[in-house]
Amino acid sequence: MYFYEVIEKCDIEEVVRCFLKMCVNSPDIEHTEQCVRHAITDIKAIEPVKSDSEVIQIERVKTDEEEYDAVHMFDEASDTKYGLEINPWKYTLGYTVDEKSLSEYGDEKFVSLVLWEMTWFGYDEKTIQDHVKSWDEAEYEVRDLSDI
Repeated sequence: MYFYEVIEKCDIEEVVRCFLKMCVNSPDIEHTEQCVRHAITDIKAIEPVKSDSEVIQIERVKTDEEEYDAVHMFDEASDTKYGLEINPWKYTLGYTVDEKSLSEYGDEKFVSLVLWEMTWFGYDEKTIQDHVKSWDEAEYEVRDLSDI
């Protein structure tokens, strides 16, 4: 199953509730709610780019200091894990989902955790990609200055 298919069968109100539970430090929870709802609306309009070799997984991580859910994409071709924070949404939507993770978390919690990563904790895709572009431009400028 692809990630976009999981979203399609979810109770969106429950996804939003799950997402907002992760936002305990939000200074403006109403604004955060509007952002996640807007992201979901945007996502539904995107044409996914399907991939069967890239799988969204969630693992429960426990350290001495904390416990959290680690969301990542596992690339079966390179046997490598990647974050989803700066990944274009059309690709993330077309990744397959790890059935074990999906069954452990349930559809709505799984989607909310992936949205948390996709939206970089609440941003829209344009804002995220603008940040990435500014990093690329800053790196280019630094490289140019070092060649002088």
